[in-house]
Amino acid sequence: MEDKFYGNDSSEFYTTHDNVNDLQFKTCGPYLKHIYSKGIWFGDDPTHHVFPNIMLQIILMFFLSRIVYIVLRPLKQPKFICNALAGIILGPSVLSGDKAFLNRIFQPREMVVTNSMSMVGTTYFIFLAAVKMDKSRIIWTARKSIYVGLTCVVIPLIIVFLLFRTFCKSVSGIDESFQFSFSFSSSLSYFPVISHTMSELNLLTTELGRTAMSCTILHEIIGWIIMLVNLIFREPDPHLLVESMAGMLLFILFVIVVLRPMVQWIIRRTPEGKPVDGSYINVFLVAPLVIGVVSDILGGTVFPGAFLMGLIIPAGPPLGSAVVEKCELAMSELILPFLYIRIGQMVNVNLMAVDWKALAVVQFIMFAGFFGKIAGCLLAILCSHEGGGGDGVRNAFLLGLILNTKGIIELNLLLRWYQRQLLNEHAFVELVVYNIIATAIATPLLKNYHKPLARLEVSSAMQNGTRTLQAALLSAGEFRIMCCIHCEENVHGIISLLKACNSTGITPMCVYPIHIIDLVGRAVPLLQLYDSQIKRCKVSPTDRIISALTKSLNQGSSSQVAIQPFRLIAPYNTLHESICSLAHDNFVPLVLVPFPESQDIGARKTDLRSFNIQMQANAPCTVGILVDRRPLQIFSSTYFTYNIGVIFLSGPDDREALALVLRMSSHPGVSITVLRIDLIKDKTEDESETYLDDWLIKEFKAKNIGKPRVVCRELVAENTKQVMDSIHSFENNYDLVIVGKDRGPNSLWEQEMSLWVEKKELGSIGDLVASSDFCGGMVSVLVMHCVVRTPVNFKGCSITVSDDDETSQFSFSSSNVDVDDDKDDIVLLADQKEMQKKLYRM
Repeated sequence: MEDKFYGNDSSEFYTTHDNVNDLQFKTCGPYLKHIYSKGIWFGDDPTHHVFPNIMLQIILMFFLSRIVYIVLRPLKQPKFICNALAGIILGPSVLSGDKAFLNRIFQPREMVVTNSMSMVGTTYFIFLAAVKMDKSRIIWTARKSIYVGLTCVVIPLIIVFLLFRTFCKSVSGIDESFQFSFSFSSSLSYFPVISHTMSELNLLTTELGRTAMSCTILHEIIGWIIMLVNLIFREPDPHLLVESMAGMLLFILFVIVVLRPMVQWIIRRTPEGKPVDGSYINVFLVAPLVIGVVSDILGGTVFPGAFLMGLIIPAGPPLGSAVVEKCELAMSELILPFLYIRIGQMVNVNLMAVDWKALAVVQFIMFAGFFGKIAGCLLAILCSHEGGGGDGVRNAFLLGLILNTKGIIELNLLLRWYQRQLLNEHAFVELVVYNIIATAIATPLLKNYHKPLARLEVSSAMQNGTRTLQAALLSAGEFRIMCCIHCEENVHGIISLLKACNSTGITPMCVYPIHIIDLVGRAVPLLQLYDSQIKRCKVSPTDRIISALTKSLNQGSSSQVAIQPFRLIAPYNTLHESICSLAHDNFVPLVLVPFPESQDIGARKTDLRSFNIQMQANAPCTVGILVDRRPLQIFSSTYFTYNIGVIFLSGPDDREALALVLRMSSHPGVSITVLRIDLIKDKTEDESETYLDDWLIKEFKAKNIGKPRVVCRELVAENTKQVMDSIHSFENNYDLVIVGKDRGPNSLWEQEMSLWVEKKELGSIGDLVASSDFCGGMVSVLVMHCVVRTPVNFKGCSITVSDDDETSQFSFSSSNVDVDDDKDDIVLLADQKEMQKKLYRM
């Protein structure tokens, strides 16, 4: 369909035709009379007017895309597929095949507005993709995956181009002189498309997602270089070439030299922690259209101008995130659907039946490139130093699937080629269908075969118990703690806890503080080792957080604390994956996460609590949730005091709490009160758990004999009410109360109290102690949750444990056996620590 306008300032006329593919003018009429409807009460049909008709188009597109999404949700299809299919359904392939529907809903004069809005939507899509790009790390990021990025372009390029040359007679719909450029463009993967796909699949923070993003940034660099070379050699007139290149160069210099400093000035003028002034945001929302128009006037299109405008806006807060938040929702839900409507009106799948041979050849060539890209990824990964093995092949296959997904950019390229008559209508339809099919195949395979594990794979070190605080007591190495920090308010409570753990005369301590920032206004997550030696012009919250930790932890301490700080920018829904991976790689036995209570984070509170729950479910080590309510205080440079209470019932979580306190008990300024409650009706059937509870209590008492600042009280309770009374009697002026989260699924206490727990991540006792019913809600609470292990069971065997003057006999049924048949008996004698190593595996 084509629409032309003629006229001057006082009058405009439109041209229409009955067939959307007919380029002949049929009728002419005044355009302005058809914008608004008089209403049905005056006998006027609203669908015959531009504005009501446009509203009807977007409403139909909105509801139809949602219906398609619901239908295809079991097949795990992305939104791109649903929107594209909805557009095709509205087009001549289905609904618009009816002339009455076509003439009423998609009249040519209304399609003028639809086509224009589709261009606006694409312009903002490219602009926002450029804003989200981390410009400071483009070259570094591209270098990370240079071999993978090149091979997954070169191999499909060779395959597709050679097949086009081989079947050139059967592929008449693609201009022969354009086949190499088409092969090259189809071999690239585009950053806006892949970043959107990674975000939708929650793969941004995975290693696979980071590799894919690195490849697409390299592809973008290659694509822009080739585009400039093509522009130079395509222009036959050298004088015109020099003029156009000079104009474009001056335009780029103006954007970089004039507009970019203005952007930096606005950022510097914005107070830290405050939003950017609304007037500036409005300017930046209009800027991509203005710069795009200038780029179009100079001989390019609006898209390079919009992309260039996005590049000069730094990703993330304060400006980048504000622009994305203001613009992205309206763009994706209201403006961009016009592109799908436009594509749908130009795609008639019935045309594919005209020439089945050409259809088969085109699809064969394109899918050969599809598998060629997978082969390129496989070749690069297998030839690298990390290659080999089943995981290498699997990751290469998944990376190839990611890079084969299509989106908005590919549809716009096809549309542009079709308008320039490089493709005929049949080839255009066939290639649009290929893009939809390729994405529809790749996305479900990605979702099925790349499932982040509910828990990281258990390594041999983890199986030996090196990821728990109980096992850390046996280790002679440094004690490692990872601390997640969302804002500066979290720092004080974490410093107090870390200073209490930094006991003298025992193993050294290493702290991994991670400042977590939400991924807003960015496309690529970032995990960066913080370098305190770099001088920064402007002090950021990360600088203040790391500085406070470094000074406070080593202030007045006889043993130096090693600090390895990180800065993590990632979306909250997948944030736990990066933390768990880092903890796994560094053999960290304890990760501390703050419980969100600050009113300043209101809207993020749900995301932060969800992050804590995900950490408890997926971490390869013990997780401690810190509810910090201690008032701010200045730490003394000479003496540190801390009053800790511990509530111990039973189970691995409570043992982790006691193991942490066991380390703290060596600190001369830490006072500890342990309350052990023995619930008679809550005795577990697993005697090994009871033995471990008793053993750790004995170990704690033995280590702290003669220390008046360490008290251990034991109470016996017959029911949960007496347990509650015992906990309330424990109220004191504590700086911190440490509890375990769970006592096991068969615990009577957990069964009776589960209905009363408001904050599930704190557990039954943690929720009670953190409530206003305990010490007026003014005491800080640390809730420990131990990593869940796969039980190590013994085939028809017995364990005899000799502990000084008493011996306990444990037997295990043959139904839960997972070791060698010849190990009939395992006898662990007097060495308590050797016994602990064995039993911690259970």
